[in-house]
Amino acid sequence: MPEHRISGGAARADETTVLREAVDRLRSEVEGLRRAMRTRGVIEQAKGMLSERLGCTPDDAFGHLVQLSQDTNRRLADIAAGLVGLAAPLDGAPDAPDAADAADAADAADAADAAGAAGEDVAGQDIPLPGPAAARTLPEPPPAPAPPGGPRLTPVPGLAARYHLAASALASADTPDELARLLHEVAMAPLGVVAVVLGLLEPDGALTLVGSHGVEPRRVSQWQRIPPETGVPLVAAAHGGGMVWEFDSVGPAGRTPEVARIVPGRIVCAVPLRRGDRVVGAMSLGWDGPAERARAATRYLDALAGLVAGTLLRIASADGNEPGLVVPGGEYWFRAVLDAMFEPVLVLSAVREGLGDGAITDLRVAYANPAAGTDPAGLPATGRRLSELHPGLVASGAFRRILDAAATGVRYEGRAVDFTGAGAGTAAGTVRTLTVRAVPFLDGVLLTWRPRDGSAERAARLGEAQRLAGLGSFQWPVGAPGLELSEEALRLLGLDPGRPDPVTLTEALACVDTADRAAVRLLARRLLVGRRPATLEFDVGSAGGTPRTVRISAEAVTDRADGRLRAVRGVLQDVTRWHRTEQALTAVRARLAEQRRWAVAEHRTVRALQNALMAAPGEPDPATLGLEHAERYLPAADRPRMGGDWYDLAGLPDGRVLLTVGDVSGHGLDAAVGMAELRHALRGLGYTGDGPAGLLGRLNAMLCHQGSRRIASVLCGLLDPPARTLTWSAAGHQPPAVLRPGTAELAEGPTGTVLGALPETRYRDTTLRLRPGDAVLFWTDGLLNRRDAGTGHPDRLLRAAAECTAPALADCLDHIATRLGGPNPADDSCLLAVRLPPGLPA
Repeated sequence: MPEHRISGGAARADETTVLREAVDRLRSEVEGLRRAMRTRGVIEQAKGMLSERLGCTPDDAFGHLVQLSQDTNRRLADIAAGLVGLAAPLDGAPDAPDAADAADAADAADAADAAGAAGEDVAGQDIPLPGPAAARTLPEPPPAPAPPGGPRLTPVPGLAARYHLAASALASADTPDELARLLHEVAMAPLGVVAVVLGLLEPDGALTLVGSHGVEPRRVSQWQRIPPETGVPLVAAAHGGGMVWEFDSVGPAGRTPEVARIVPGRIVCAVPLRRGDRVVGAMSLGWDGPAERARAATRYLDALAGLVAGTLLRIASADGNEPGLVVPGGEYWFRAVLDAMFEPVLVLSAVREGLGDGAITDLRVAYANPAAGTDPAGLPATGRRLSELHPGLVASGAFRRILDAAATGVRYEGRAVDFTGAGAGTAAGTVRTLTVRAVPFLDGVLLTWRPRDGSAERAARLGEAQRLAGLGSFQWPVGAPGLELSEEALRLLGLDPGRPDPVTLTEALACVDTADRAAVRLLARRLLVGRRPATLEFDVGSAGGTPRTVRISAEAVTDRADGRLRAVRGVLQDVTRWHRTEQALTAVRARLAEQRRWAVAEHRTVRALQNALMAAPGEPDPATLGLEHAERYLPAADRPRMGGDWYDLAGLPDGRVLLTVGDVSGHGLDAAVGMAELRHALRGLGYTGDGPAGLLGRLNAMLCHQGSRRIASVLCGLLDPPARTLTWSAAGHQPPAVLRPGTAELAEGPTGTVLGALPETRYRDTTLRLRPGDAVLFWTDGLLNRRDAGTGHPDRLLRAAAECTAPALADCLDHIATRLGGPNPADDSCLLAVRLPPGLPA
């Protein structure tokens, strides 16, 4: 059969093309879903309006919208926005529906009439129904007034519908840059806007650019943080609270546009972003169109600013609420730095009297790191006033100093008494003295504190560490009546941890197990006389009677001046678990060593037994019949135990040659004994003159009669050299292969059932005719069944045999074993090959 091959480079190119097309298709689908989500809100509003006014289902209302979109050849989102815009225009917006919107409204009325909604009065909707034309649409609001000395401004048509489209689109923004892009593409581009910049106010009055579209990245980087003194329109709008316009030629203070402006364009408009009554930032827009068109949309811009403010604060906050810290204090890395500190830190912002630059009357917590904890009631500290959170500061006078630090910008460090107050982890009336530090930061301060005397806390932490580690300390001053032991040391010796008096030497020795007291006395003598550090493990009995192993490490303390012994000190450590683990490991190691010795002995015995059993008898040798033969036994590479694979080659009195290979289930000595039984039984049965099927039938009857749980797969063949035939039969085994120069083919025939499974099994003979010089190959499945590669199918074996060009069969078997990976790591295997003489007469 001809082979069709594709070069690797072409295949990879085709795969790359397919992947590229799949990626492009997925991107298109994602972009389509994004566009659909941006207009979904407007369409749902229009469906609700039609459903309410026409008394139909939402599906019918959607059908009206689709029909109107098809009839007018306009986008469904534009039709829905026109309906919503005419029904509920912006408060105070100067926009009026244009002629196109009126035409769409008329078309919508026709569609509604066709749906059976005639006669219902829906004045105020952009879906007109039968009735007077004046009742179908809202009157056009008056246009916005023109600036003094200029022409009267003409309202920009269609802004109400575009406002609803923008509201739906902006809600899908996930980043400030995406918000700026959607704002430009959906809401601003029809007005001639070429660029958008968004900024958030910081507590010190500066403005930080957080999003932009249509502005060069270099320009945005240069204006990343704008101080309040610059007076650019963006800052002026944020601080003044009103729109700021700037036209081309000369900007404020004589600055040229390319120097004073952030956004490109002939006209710049900065709009404050409000959240309620508070200005949180500003947006700056750049126009290239006429000034009249830009000024006519002022109330539209003001309405959009409210949408942008809410969306921008949602994006800027990690948890979806208004951020408590404005950049850079709100940056994630800044909070991470504060959270990593061991000491408590509060970020405080100024609370001023009145508006503007009034006196600082208090400080509000903008952020508290985990070490600062919560307020005395357990509530979060963020958003609370400092005077309410820690009233002890006011009483100690430190509160006024902290306010001065925020007002003057001079850091403060001093003492504070009763800083936490009752309920904050301390008992009522407890007085604590701490060091308080206030560092000016933005419009407030960074406040941190630490205890002035931390000895009690350190002692508590040390005691907790000793308890967790099972570690106690002791000391015996020379001449003292007893030992000074820590609480954990008393617990390790089985004594009361709360006893106030020292433990006498007699009491301490009585805690030691009787068998170890002599060793403890020897350790004490070594410390007192030799004055050398010493370590010892001994057993103690606890109050419950459970023994505990304790390790003592001690040293002698001498006077530096005269060398006299002053004290003996050391530590006690509970090593019970370690000691028991070590004992268990020692026992496991001993058992493993014993098992290893037994396995090695078994392996040596089984290997010797199998080698003796596998040795073919010397008479009659098939070579005397003019047959070339070769055999290979490959034991498992990673298993010390022997398997049950075998081969046999024997000449029979009638001139035929018995060829067998087999595999007994299991490993080890049992498998070797079973292999010997079957091998010798099959050789003995070969002298009965039966064919291979009869031999296998008798062998199967023997196994089933013995009731053995052992099963085996066997391939048995009788080679007749003069007749050039091979008669074979298989019991759960693969057929033999015929090897000719350059080819190797698998014989066809039944494989039968394994021996020892079913007593009524009948086997069939298959006769294979051979040519002079043909070779037959038998093998066991361990050669092919591998974990890393191979499923037992002989394709790889046949290819390896066909590739072999060596004249000797032994070399061919070595070649086949090498190509298949050598010995199987998990199973043994056999190979047996016999070749007819090339000059055998026909």
